[in-house]
Amino acid sequence: MQKLPRERLAQIERAERHIESLQREKRDLDDELERIRVSEMGAHSKVALLEARVEEREKEIESLLKSNNEQRTSTVHILQGLLDSERAAHADANNRADSLSLQLQAAQAKLDSLQQELTSVHLNETALDIKLKTASHGKCSRVDDYEMGMDSVQDMEMSDRSVRVNKRSRSNTSPLKHTQAEDGGSVFKGDEDTRSQQTNSEDYRKFTVTKIKQELTKYNFGA
Repeated sequence: MQKLPRERLAQIERAERHIESLQREKRDLDDELERIRVSEMGAHSKVALLEARVEEREKEIESLLKSNNEQRTSTVHILQGLLDSERAAHADANNRADSLSLQLQAAQAKLDSLQQELTSVHLNETALDIKLKTASHGKCSRVDDYEMGMDSVQDMEMSDRSVRVNKRSRSNTSPLKHTQAEDGGSVFKGDEDTRSQQTNSEDYRKFTVTKIKQELTKYNFGA
């Protein structure tokens, strides 16, 4: 009879220890569950934070992409404008080069023509100088012969008439010519025809040189 209560008491004690053990396990599980809940809440918080950062980053990337696209579009437009300007400038430069080439050819042709004209003027001047020297030498000889003849005529015809001889001034640069006066006398005067030809030649040479300078200045060859 006493053995049964002891066994029951032992069972009760074992049951109580088991209950205490279960209660400790339950508390441990509760603590673990609480830690898990806290950890889960922290994880949710981190996830929310990361999602917010990701969203913000996506917005930044989208904004950067949009700005990059706009900048790229603007750059393309600028480059296209520069390319068009470069093409226009290249075409204008080619046109200007062609125009300048034509102007240079025209100027060269005019210069060649003026050079030939100037050469012709020099040749004419040389021929005129030779002619003037020859004419001057011949006229001086004729004047000396005429003076000698006039002396003889004066000696022979002193009683019939008086011979008037105008004084003339001799010049190294202006040859003289002899003309017959209305009363039969002799008059000496400068060679106006020869001087006129020489003056015309000098005027023509000045005109030609001036024309050449104008053509050179017109085409920017020596201003």
